[in-house]
Amino acid sequence: TVLDVWSSVADYSHPPEACLVNYYRPGARMGLHQDRDEEELAAPVVSISLGDTGLFRIAADRQGPSSVVKLRSGDVLVMAGPARLSYHGIDRILGGSSRLLAGPLFPDGGRINLTLRRVTRP
Repeated sequence: TVLDVWSSVADYSHPPEACLVNYYRPGARMGLHQDRDEEELAAPVVSISLGDTGLFRIAADRQGPSSVVKLRSGDVLVMAGPARLSYHGIDRILGGSSRLLAGPLFPDGGRINLTLRRVTRP
């Protein structure tokens, strides 16, 4: 379950309180932003990728250098410690990159991202 994923990667003693579900169509993008609306910024953000590969961009600030990571179906990304408030976004979704024995995960392509987070202080 997603709670098992949190327990195995979060290195945080309390469970998440929210799971944001985003669907990205092939070619979709999301600009650089920070996840800072939560009261408990000491807790990590755990991201689970399903479907087509997403080109994930991460940077310390909007103007500085950034890195791009390919997030494939089944990949888990943890933003914790200094990376917790990094700027991040999706450069694009590589349509048709998710392949299973019977075809793509989603018939029309795309990607679902599950983002687990703690909202309040314990």
